[in-house]
Amino acid sequence: MFFATTGLTRPPRGISNHRARGMLSLREYQERSLDALAAYLRAATTEGADVPFYRATGRPYIAVSALPGMPYVCLRVPTGGGKTFMACHAVGIAAREYVRAESVVCLWLAPSSAIVKQTLDALRDRRHPYRQEVDRAFSGNVEVMSLADALSVPRSRMDGAACVIVGTLQSLRVDDTEGRKVYESAGALQHHFSGLPAELSGELDREGEGAVVYSLANVLRLRRPVVVMDEAHNARTELSFDTLARLRPACILEFTATPETRHQPERGHFASNVLHHVSALELKAADMVKLPIRLRTRGDWRDVIGDAIAKQRELEAHAQEERNDTGEHIRPIVLFQAQPVSDKELNVEALKKRLIEDFKVPEEEIAVATGTTRETRDVDLFADDCLIRFIITVRALAEGWDCSFAYVLCTLSSVATARGVEQVLGRVLRLPGARRKNRPELNCAYAFAASDDFMKTARGLTDALVEGAGFQKLEAKDLVIADERESQALFDEGPMFAEASEPVSETPNLTGLPAGLRSRVSYEPSTSVLTVRRPLTRRDEAELRGCFTKPEDHEAVHRIARKTRGEGPIREPIRVPLLAIRSEGGTLEMFEESHLLDAPWNLATCDSTLGEALFPTVERAGVEGEIDITSAGRMEMIGYPARLHAHHSRLFGEPGWTDVELANWLDRNIPHADVPRAHSSLFILNVLSGLIKNRGITVEQLARRKYPLARAIEERIAEHRREQRKRAYAVLLLPDAAAPLETSAELCLTIDGTRYDPGWCYDGPWRFRKHLIPVVGELKGEGEEYECAVFLDHELTGVDTWIRNLESRPQTSFWLQTSTDRFYPDFVVRLTDGRVLVVEYKGEDRWSNDDSQEKRKVGDLWAARSGGKCLFVMPKGKDFGAIERAIRPL
Repeated sequence: MFFATTGLTRPPRGISNHRARGMLSLREYQERSLDALAAYLRAATTEGADVPFYRATGRPYIAVSALPGMPYVCLRVPTGGGKTFMACHAVGIAAREYVRAESVVCLWLAPSSAIVKQTLDALRDRRHPYRQEVDRAFSGNVEVMSLADALSVPRSRMDGAACVIVGTLQSLRVDDTEGRKVYESAGALQHHFSGLPAELSGELDREGEGAVVYSLANVLRLRRPVVVMDEAHNARTELSFDTLARLRPACILEFTATPETRHQPERGHFASNVLHHVSALELKAADMVKLPIRLRTRGDWRDVIGDAIAKQRELEAHAQEERNDTGEHIRPIVLFQAQPVSDKELNVEALKKRLIEDFKVPEEEIAVATGTTRETRDVDLFADDCLIRFIITVRALAEGWDCSFAYVLCTLSSVATARGVEQVLGRVLRLPGARRKNRPELNCAYAFAASDDFMKTARGLTDALVEGAGFQKLEAKDLVIADERESQALFDEGPMFAEASEPVSETPNLTGLPAGLRSRVSYEPSTSVLTVRRPLTRRDEAELRGCFTKPEDHEAVHRIARKTRGEGPIREPIRVPLLAIRSEGGTLEMFEESHLLDAPWNLATCDSTLGEALFPTVERAGVEGEIDITSAGRMEMIGYPARLHAHHSRLFGEPGWTDVELANWLDRNIPHADVPRAHSSLFILNVLSGLIKNRGITVEQLARRKYPLARAIEERIAEHRREQRKRAYAVLLLPDAAAPLETSAELCLTIDGTRYDPGWCYDGPWRFRKHLIPVVGELKGEGEEYECAVFLDHELTGVDTWIRNLESRPQTSFWLQTSTDRFYPDFVVRLTDGRVLVVEYKGEDRWSNDDSQEKRKVGDLWAARSGGKCLFVMPKGKDFGAIERAIRPL
């Protein structure tokens, strides 16, 4: 399906145009984050910043006193998740959903000068995906400049174009040399202030005698910028808030891996309003990052260096095989984290000398990247002819450096604390090309550390993932694992699965085991049970398998090993028959939204009346705001959304419009991918004619209110679309439909857990035994839905395995099409008799509403047409007996 890329368009609900746009496509987790942002900003235009945030997150919105009523939210994305690309999409979303303007000023604030330069270079390059996305959002009418460029920017470059200004927050502060220029009067900016209405000029900073200061700060105050904060955890201070307040932003959007989570204003800690959180599991499932991280420790730092070099050679051999198969070029790189200059034995120069003299590494394969020496600057590390395989740093790679060829981190300390390694660790996480490799070794990252204490080092590495890369603690401990040579696995305070047992059919001969392994293995002849204490590496597992001759005992050893490593029991995938429809050629297709669009309808013949509720005759543009005293002692009022939108209308004004011109503008800016333009343009003209004739509203008045008018027409089209789809849906569900729906094993979804990517993980008291994989996603540890999960896992007879079904994962989760969207039931269960049970928990207060009734109808239809192989149950509240009754054999 094609979506227009000109103007400010948005697809109807249930259809996403993110994936279709551009050379670089959004991943599903990025779409989910940006959809959450769009929904929030859309609601904030009428409800303010706090109510939509609470509705979306269940947490109170933390307002900033210097910026009252203004949306200030955060999208949390771990390292390697594509935050900058998401931010480029967010600029257009903010313009469309909140500012409601065809062009905006975006003030893009990066954490350092190095990242400012990278961002500017990318946004100025029309071939770069970042610039391509901003161009698409604003029809190519985009200006990109540095903060220094903006100090003398002509008004003509900002009027009517989307203007992206890139700088640092520090450079906006008055106490900074560059920052003072932002607030100083400049004759080059004088023309920005000519012809302003009195109500706008009254909002600007003035000199002592009352004259308007011709400053960049005042230009920004006029334009009400959308502020993008890159790695915003460094900006949550009162000083930063006061600095931003002086620019009167429309909204502030944070993108960071590690938002501030503490809210202690008295201590200077101000928590971020995290609107949506992306998990590391989502990144892994999307092939964005190298995981797990395989850790090896050695007591002697010389051995650590040798191991890291050997791993590089091993990975390069795998990379050559990968290139022979796929053509993809990868040259694995080791990052050596040396010690400070004061350590004469292991500082940068000493380490480089040892690599050359003791390990025979060619000097041309080594580069130094420190604060004073930047041998990687202006070097294309991805080039075929680049020889660099080893980079020595201390912490200089922490900012502005990114090369997905970096596979190995070798630190010559124990990594006992996160602070010394957290940012450098992030440099080895990105997966080249964001594509899974055929060689599994190339899908992992590797860490080597000089330490006698594996567990202490592992905890430090885990903390680094949490504090520096933005992983959740539950994820991090499972994504850092022991290398093959280690004899322990990583858990918070030692091995979580300290012991595992399985019955075996023969008495093992344990005498040949290595002493360390032998001391952890026992066999009880009276019960024929084999027990292992402490986690088994794969090498340990192979040694223990050699003590048995029968295949079933080899499987028992494998089950024990998986349990000790926390990998959970091995379960067969769940195969779920899908609800399908036969095409005209007889091919079975999954029943989805496109089949509802096949039914013919003509929007031009639909009722074009807009009621007062959708579009009131008298504009409701009351001004809301808060009056406060700024840190400079000035009284200031900052407006809420109604004032913001009126502000933009007054600033840019409206030329004369005809009804046809206005209809064409509306048609371009209202998404209707399923409606031919010939139908939509006539419908919109009918709407305008009705408003002009029946309500006496002039074209000029309608043009001034074109954004609320577009939303009203969009909603009117959506009403007609819903009615049409309900009619088409009802016909398709009939047993005598021209192409009746069927549930067939010919078309199945296989759920094996390999792509299970919850945004957050269950951390409740009950330890689930029958879940398909050890991780249970997006389930709270309390409440009736949790009780339903415990019932399925512990109390319901006949359950073989089950999985928590995740929403908004159309490729990996089970869903059924309703007349409006996709319905993702809560739980998918395989019974011991082979039948598939799908359960959608619903509270008593919602069980009878229209949405629940439609879900029950399609769920029951899916089950009824499966020939008894599938079951669907929607218990009413805690009536879990309904599930028991449903699975009883007839």
